[in-house]
Amino acid sequence: MATQHIEGTQEAMILNQRQTSVGFVGLGTMGDPMASNVAGGGYDVRLYDVDIERSQALAARIGATALQSSEDLAGCEAVVFMLPTSAIVRSVLLTDAGVLRVPFRPGTVLIDMSSSDPNETLETGRLLAAHGVHLVDAPVSGARARAENGTLAIMMGADDEEAADRAEPIIQTMSERIFRTGALGTGHAMKALNNFVAAAAYTASTEALVAGERFGLDPQTMVDIFNASTGQSFVTTHVLEDHIVKRNYATGFALPLMTKDVRIALNLQQSVHHAAPVCEAVTGALSDALEALGNVDHSKAFEFWQQR
Repeated sequence: MATQHIEGTQEAMILNQRQTSVGFVGLGTMGDPMASNVAGGGYDVRLYDVDIERSQALAARIGATALQSSEDLAGCEAVVFMLPTSAIVRSVLLTDAGVLRVPFRPGTVLIDMSSSDPNETLETGRLLAAHGVHLVDAPVSGARARAENGTLAIMMGADDEEAADRAEPIIQTMSERIFRTGALGTGHAMKALNNFVAAAAYTASTEALVAGERFGLDPQTMVDIFNASTGQSFVTTHVLEDHIVKRNYATGFALPLMTKDVRIALNLQQSVHHAAPVCEAVTGALSDALEALGNVDHSKAFEFWQQR
């Protein structure tokens, strides 16, 4: 009897998901597989991207609906955003005067999974709240492979607990673990700080590789020692050997995005009046590499620092 009750509950949950319309905006490297997982979770998914052909192709592949314009999102009960910056998210949602571009119904839940600036998220959330629309920030950690298999780590902030509770089942289709970080903006703050820590480890470890190689150390031996010693980090175990020592430079994380995230972390620290000399140094190193190299994989910065 208990088994029948559980099965009945699961069936009801699936039916409820199929009746819930979820918009998904931004179908790039990460957005494509994330939207696929939302559709795989049983939701009525409606896709929008500035590249209409991209949204149409994905819709055909996953059984979703491709929208012709962002205004068509108005009928969705929840909308996920996976866009490059918080400024772009804001431009999709609001005019400069704070008027809704999309006539969302009051109570609609918007889920910003982009790597956004937390201070801009707070301002956007305030403007949306004036229209009765709820914003939840839920940025992701994990590369495309984890987006594809639905095991992303999510940092979720929200001011409205009911909105967070409505967002969570949607997010679960894309996630292995959801961390509730607190009020609106804390998810984006945590993502920026996490990426700063990762970028600092990357900058420091590649700087050490350059110095060691010039002194006569073998790079592979250095990596092996890092990973058996206190210098071990995600960067030394997942980036250095495959992408630096072997010169593949294909982590899937672009240099402009890493630089943007570290700048967000620096702005965050400055906004809370915190001295951040390490963040300033990492921001400067990445900015120099970005100016010289442009839109390349972030691991390619090693060559710039090596030659400088």
